[in-house]
Amino acid sequence: MSKNCEKCNKKIPEEYQNLLCDECYFKVEQEQAKKKEEEIAQVKKNPDSPLNQTTTQLPIGDKEAAPKENNNSNNNDFGIKDKNYVENPEMDDKDQVLANIAQFVYSHDPEKKRGGKLLWYPTRNMYTFIKNYCIKKVTSHPQYPKYIWKPKIVDIGCGSGVGSNILSQEADMVWGIDKNEFSIEFAKEAFTREKNGIYYSSQLTFDVIDIMKENRELMNFDIVVAIEIIEHIYDSHTFLQQLIHKFTKKDKKGNYLTEGGTEFFISTPNRNSHKIRKDKPDNIFHVREWTGQEFHELLSQYFKEVLFKNNKGEDIEADCVDDIILAHCKYPKL
Repeated sequence: MSKNCEKCNKKIPEEYQNLLCDECYFKVEQEQAKKKEEEIAQVKKNPDSPLNQTTTQLPIGDKEAAPKENNNSNNNDFGIKDKNYVENPEMDDKDQVLANIAQFVYSHDPEKKRGGKLLWYPTRNMYTFIKNYCIKKVTSHPQYPKYIWKPKIVDIGCGSGVGSNILSQEADMVWGIDKNEFSIEFAKEAFTREKNGIYYSSQLTFDVIDIMKENRELMNFDIVVAIEIIEHIYDSHTFLQQLIHKFTKKDKKGNYLTEGGTEFFISTPNRNSHKIRKDKPDNIFHVREWTGQEFHELLSQYFKEVLFKNNKGEDIEADCVDDIILAHCKYPKL
């Protein structure tokens, strides 16, 4: 049965979950971004506005900090080749709980017998691909099927935990971390799953952690997931360094493992896409958006192997025009 866009009635692919064609979805995104800009402008005019509690929330543990005013002269430091490209200041997103609920309500349509979706379809696709990739790792283990080995995963910027829950279906344990206290509170209430020591069940836990400020030693993982997060961060280099230093498996000498080493999945919008603005990010919460070539060059500074996939997990090249790039990275250089 074919699907049609609920706004313009244009045919859309079966896997689209929000029943909007790309053109109509782009218009909705623009409207939402404009609304957010108006809210932020209102906050600036009225510091006592209740909107100040969510829209301009400061980073946890740094109540006196203000959003960074990015210096465009430093674009090349973070991989952007266009000297005229304008970055947005870094700021915290609103609580993802509300965004997920709004997505569910918007996509739910009982008259069309369509259930609501908590995640935007490309986001769900990426988490589902990584979940299925875990199955391949299980079946390729040298002791399979006598021994069922499942990977340990950390989900950076997990938000309300919906994606972490998807990953947990095929993982030994998933640790979701995010700096937003309200999102983690929701994730703990909705999805926490602890092992009982009696029979096998995947473990799923959540903690409030700002990876950009974390100085403690953290545990090592088989897979590190960072979906829709790097474009929100000003200092991309520190972010990538933290991912590697905090979560990568090492041998007894402290060297990063090659065989059986940690793998990384990092996504970002692709400025090569025809739907993405070229001179600055339309999304006010995105600091910068790379072209595929720029993103590949940035990641290649930190990983020996960088493979690009689309949101469904299909192989793509750096010069692709896909809206989103999911980078599969191996063998850290640091």
